Amino acid sequence: MNLDEQVVNAIFKELFEDNSIRYKQSLKKPVNNDVDVYARARNALAKLSDTDKDDILDFIDVVIADSASVIFGAFDGTHYPDNIDGDFIVNYKGNEIQGDLQDLFIEKVESKGVYN
Repeated sequence: MNLDEQVVNAIFKELFEDNSIRYKQSLKKPVNNDVDVYARARNALAKLSDTDKDDILDFIDVVIADSASVIFGAFDGTHYPDNIDGDFIVNYKGNEIQGDLQDLFIEKVESKGVYN
């Protein structure tokens, strides 16, 4: 496995196998009177049908994927957010790895079925 694939795989795992699952578990907890952002979202979700809740929770993965894709695209030089028009040099273990990060990430996202 190439270093760029190792990096993308590690970030993908962190985002989808750790963070996404943790967000969804937190949002599925019972409604309560807490006022933190998770409690407010959880209380709002409680007003929806189970199907609508699942749709919203699935959308979290779309947001995660799109956000990470923008960052990978900026590093790869395929996406230029406002006021960032230069090139990045991304090194891992002394090797440049940018160029295919966004494509590798999107492939994994599509394989996971995030956009379905």
